[in-house]
Amino acid sequence: MSDLIRVFVVDDVRLFREGLVSLLAEQEEITIIGTAASGGKALEKIKELRPDVALIANGMPGIDRLTATKALRQAMPEVKVIILGMADLNEEIMAFIEAGAAGYILKEATIGSLVDTILAVHQGESFCSPRIVAYLFSRVAELASERQPRIPQSTIKLTPRELDIINEIAAGLSNKEIAQRLSIEPQTVKNHIHNILNKLQLHNRLEAVYYARERNLLKNGKVPVLLSRQT
Repeated sequence: MSDLIRVFVVDDVRLFREGLVSLLAEQEEITIIGTAASGGKALEKIKELRPDVALIANGMPGIDRLTATKALRQAMPEVKVIILGMADLNEEIMAFIEAGAAGYILKEATIGSLVDTILAVHQGESFCSPRIVAYLFSRVAELASERQPRIPQSTIKLTPRELDIINEIAAGLSNKEIAQRLSIEPQTVKNHIHNILNKLQLHNRLEAVYYARERNLLKNGKVPVLLSRQT
């Protein structure tokens, strides 16, 4: 009995709650130790029973699911919270993850998927759909980029050759045309552009031209062809 995963189920719909309990009770790895229909009652009983996993579904009178998840995370971090959701919404799932949920699964999922989720979070893993995993990776990369300190542009020095490249880009020339104009290889032009963008922390050629124009680095002060095409 001690090896079984002790699960607590929370849902205000009695039919769904009892049906879920019945299905989970048939699983060899799981034992249901309690249920609740409201958020306040759930927190009270979870604190008393200390389950391994708490399944929290929609419609929790008294205390909403997000507040309950945060409260459990703070008071009983050993209790793994799995949210049974109605929609696969990125923003909602992110909010629950930040609140401390270990898993998120739709109510329309199969009992097999739910059991797999319970097993995963009990083993210390987090569980959500592949699409949400992809979203999380993208969001982490986005946050990391936002936190990355930007180099003050006043301290950046472009080489004479890099300035030549930017001027030719502003004139509307392709890499091949720039290579012919400067008597260098096209790959060398690509390397210079790559270095320029990295040095200036910019994303594309047009941003590099804007950078040069704002600092009066373009020859003769002419309006760049690339910019005039945008107007």
